[in-house]
Amino acid sequence: MSQSLRSSTLSLTLSALACLFLLNACTATTTAGPSAALKQQFLQIQQEQRQQAQLLANLQQQMAELQQQLLGAPAQPQLGAEESFATTSQSMPQPQTTVVPAEIKQEIAGLADSAASYLAAFSSLAAGRYAVAENGFNNFLNSYPQHQYSANARYWLASAQLSQGKLNLAATNLRQVIVSANGQDRAPGAMLLLAKLYRQQQQTEAADELLEQLRDRFPNSAETQQLAPAITN
Repeated sequence: MSQSLRSSTLSLTLSALACLFLLNACTATTTAGPSAALKQQFLQIQQEQRQQAQLLANLQQQMAELQQQLLGAPAQPQLGAEESFATTSQSMPQPQTTVVPAEIKQEIAGLADSAASYLAAFSSLAAGRYAVAENGFNNFLNSYPQHQYSANARYWLASAQLSQGKLNLAATNLRQVIVSANGQDRAPGAMLLLAKLYRQQQQTEAADELLEQLRDRFPNSAETQQLAPAITN
């Protein structure tokens, strides 16, 4: 596979994912509804869009590093005009065909597939296709259980389940987010959402205990600042 073909492949992959992200953003921003709960979810969706942009940036960086591995050496500094002319006149190397290691091919494909799977599921959630989103996030978690966005995926899986009235499944997933090693960024939101669910189920003591844990563990989080309105909702 030539360098230009590899570059084109990576660029096309990133372009496709970027288009999917933009489609998701447009879908999310056109979703509307009067309820306070939906407005809160809308704010969470906007936050998720920012995280997705970071995901794409991380993906691009990883692909760039993989591409550099394929080239076999770090990029050389550009020569001046005279040096370049002298070097060119001394040797004119023939183009070489680089064999791409199978494991690197597989890693590139895995990065693209995981990002596409996550973004597609979230796009369905933002559009209100909750059953499709639930299925998509379940598939993502089954395929990529150790992914850096697995906690995010599980949180949004719970949101999709809540929207369908699957309260027990949602509660189970929210609890998993809270105790997840890579879920600490999403844990405050999961704790607040689970506390609301407990109140909905008349489990007042469990809700109060969870909110107290939220105050203790994440005193500076945005969710902690929402505790007063959250308790009355």
